[in-house]
Amino acid sequence: MEEAAKSFGPMMKLTYNMIGDLSSAFYKKYGKDALPTIAAVSAKYGADSAGIVSKMMPVKDMGGIAEMFKMMTAMLGEEAETIESSNDVLHFKMSQCPMGIQGTSQELCDALMNSDKKMVSTLLGQEFDIKVPKSVAAGDKYCEVIYSKK
Repeated sequence: MEEAAKSFGPMMKLTYNMIGDLSSAFYKKYGKDALPTIAAVSAKYGADSAGIVSKMMPVKDMGGIAEMFKMMTAMLGEEAETIESSNDVLHFKMSQCPMGIQGTSQELCDALMNSDKKMVSTLLGQEFDIKVPKSVAAGDKYCEVIYSKK
């Protein structure tokens, strides 16, 4: 299963980069006016992703979320460093943006992260906050992401 997941990774990475490139182009053309649309579309597909994930693997708590992200990161050929993982918080950092939006802006990153926020909230059946205190999109050397219960 792990080998099959890795072989599917390049297609997944290509899809994520396409999403990032389209969002970046939309943002570049329309500026801040594009952000609500990008955020809404990202949230919609986050909820849809949760439905697919729930059929593939049991995700019932933050530990399951951590395992899911670990698997997805491996599929993309990337690495993430877990800083904290508990029942209430998942805090990690990674050196690359899966969407390929490095050097764009923090606000574009935040809009796209609505996908993950909605996916996690849907999978766990409760609202979660997401904070990105460091982002390669904003020019930082790595992304730092914190999911926490509301």
